[in-house]
Amino acid sequence: MVFVMVLVVALTFLTIFDKSSLVVIKDNIFNLKIEYILLCVLIIISYFLIQGIYTKGILRTLNHKLPFKRGLYYAVTEFYFSGITPSSTGGQPAQFYEMTKDKIPMRKSYITLMLSTIYFKLILIVLGIVVLVFKRDVIFDSLLIYRICFFLGFTIDALVVILYILLVFKQNLVKSIVKKILSLLSKLKYLGKYTEKFDIDDFVKRYNDEIKFIGSHKQMVFWNFILVFIQRLLLFSIAYVVYKAMGYNAYNYFDLLMIQVIAQISIEGVPIPGGAGISEGILHNMFVMIFASKLADVGMLLTRAFSFYIPVIGCGLIILINKIINRNK
Repeated sequence: MVFVMVLVVALTFLTIFDKSSLVVIKDNIFNLKIEYILLCVLIIISYFLIQGIYTKGILRTLNHKLPFKRGLYYAVTEFYFSGITPSSTGGQPAQFYEMTKDKIPMRKSYITLMLSTIYFKLILIVLGIVVLVFKRDVIFDSLLIYRICFFLGFTIDALVVILYILLVFKQNLVKSIVKKILSLLSKLKYLGKYTEKFDIDDFVKRYNDEIKFIGSHKQMVFWNFILVFIQRLLLFSIAYVVYKAMGYNAYNYFDLLMIQVIAQISIEGVPIPGGAGISEGILHNMFVMIFASKLADVGMLLTRAFSFYIPVIGCGLIILINKIINRNK
């Protein structure tokens, strides 16, 4: 997966950058305002600290004590494996594995991870609606492929959120719909044998404890949503901090925030590790409108570096060092 991501990024950069672009990057990279670069680093650190606080808090509500450093390590694990697997599918299984090693009961792990998923998808939906209301011109001025990616990602996230909401309030409706879909799929030659194995009653039963927990801890769920919302806003703020680091002032925080939100939603439905290629292309395409044309290369490179590549590399090193230490013990 790492090789695929590196390959896609390399091809993307070769497509976007030319010799003159590299000269512009070289000439401008040392003129950045250092205080904003340090702010980017602080944002990255804060992102993981908040995730650690969230995990520790949820498990404390579930009467399971967790050292803060382990909550922090779960956050590192989730970010790294989400970054190197298609559609971020590897993050939560890796996190669940670490929780299992710490003897956290399966039910408590499920609740922690399920709420995290709901929060993130719901936040993207809320911000996506804000984009469609206030910044839809930015989307429709983009290339067709990027418009398709945005609406595909938005639709997938919306369906996930709707499914979870229905599981909480309309379980019988979910069962009825899924059974009808499975009945139709079972008639297809190559899908029939797979649909027969899926038991929707068992699936819903498995999530009953989690659903009851959400229903009986509404206040805790709400405040944790606010916490995760702040965490995600911090990460989505990196584009604006990079913009300020390059000495620009014409566009405001909201403009740059919406661009990074559009990029994130667009990679939700793309089965490429870290959304590599799509995210760079979208950011570059939109930054051309905001930065001086050639400086869009610098803006895109720094935004992706601080919001994705540097954290992924840092998390990978932390995981590697932790494995070496544990092996020696």
